[in-house]
Amino acid sequence: MINFKLNNLTMVLILSLFIIFLPVSSAVAVDKSPYKIGVNLELTGPWANPARTLKMAMEMEVERINKMGGINGHPMELVIKDNGFDITRISFNMLKFARDNKILAVVGPFEDNFQPTARAIAEREGITNIIVCPSNPGLRALKQRWSFNIAQNDIVVTRKVVDLCLARGYRKVLVFAGNWPLAQSLAHDFRDIAEKTGIKAIVSNETHSPADIDMTPQLIKLMPLIKTEGADALYAVTGGPPAPVICRNMRNLGINIPVIGTHAFGFGFIIDLGGDAMEGVEFPAGKPVVPFQLNEDDPVRPVITAFQERMMTRFGVGADQISGHGYDIIWLLYDAFIRCRGNVTRLRLRDALEKTKGFKGCTGVFNFSPADHDGLGKNDMVFIRIENHKFVRVRFAGFEE
Repeated sequence: MINFKLNNLTMVLILSLFIIFLPVSSAVAVDKSPYKIGVNLELTGPWANPARTLKMAMEMEVERINKMGGINGHPMELVIKDNGFDITRISFNMLKFARDNKILAVVGPFEDNFQPTARAIAEREGITNIIVCPSNPGLRALKQRWSFNIAQNDIVVTRKVVDLCLARGYRKVLVFAGNWPLAQSLAHDFRDIAEKTGIKAIVSNETHSPADIDMTPQLIKLMPLIKTEGADALYAVTGGPPAPVICRNMRNLGINIPVIGTHAFGFGFIIDLGGDAMEGVEFPAGKPVVPFQLNEDDPVRPVITAFQERMMTRFGVGADQISGHGYDIIWLLYDAFIRCRGNVTRLRLRDALEKTKGFKGCTGVFNFSPADHDGLGKNDMVFIRIENHKFVRVRFAGFEE
């Protein structure tokens, strides 16, 4: 029988090796904690439908990323709060997210009216705020360091709407806008830009709110103006639920001039709500609205068609403007996380996002910079017409980028 005698030095070495290796496994476990993103959306209230569409697209893409192994082993996690279309709850949610050091960025709110409050909190607390709905020029001009925009900005949209009017030969356009800041800025931008091209834009004093379910009174007041001005078309500066209401009320009143919409007409539910009244409506929109009608060599076509297939398989509905934003939000963040190279902080995530170049999303090719947190241009939009209850791409010679 062999008797092993361990001296004190040997025992110390063995214990030291045990201690050295013990914390490694613990550190690895801690290091795989999720990268959390706060979501502050209007899941109830007038904008519930598009907000829920955005949510389901984001959740689907996060699940996909996590099945692929996450970000260097870290899963992504969405922490979702309903703000109920209420400014107090929006502020509460934003502050709660901002003061939770495990939350690395916040998506939302959706509605333009609520963005100034959320943006101000993001700037003060130092947390990235992903803005879904386009913002009015007053907000964008602030060049806020922590806020990034996903949708095309209002000037880009306006120029595309003016191109549509020129392509159709409209010389007089009556503008019926919503009463919120973004809609009003779009209306006045349209007037200023259109009139430089020789188009007369008549901005009506009649307005509407996001919650209006009948706009017959306003439209009755517009009927004499349409006749006396000889308006060629009506530009409905709105989106989401009010869009089909305007179209239905117009047709019921016998107002048959063409209707032009904003890119916020590119939501799938709008056709369902508006029915036959939506036939013939035209507007510029993001490319997810018509995935299989894009040019074969379009750099974002493969991204959109693959996303379209996943949406159909999972939810039985295709991609649209809002779900496309959901894809872009998640994968832009994923791309920025990857470029943090394992050292993820709020500041490093913000800096990585700002350095995004040539990112192929659903809505277009994103390029951010310190001077540009918008990322998209006019060539990332296409012209759309609603025909037979479907979105159809329309091409105009001389107006395609």
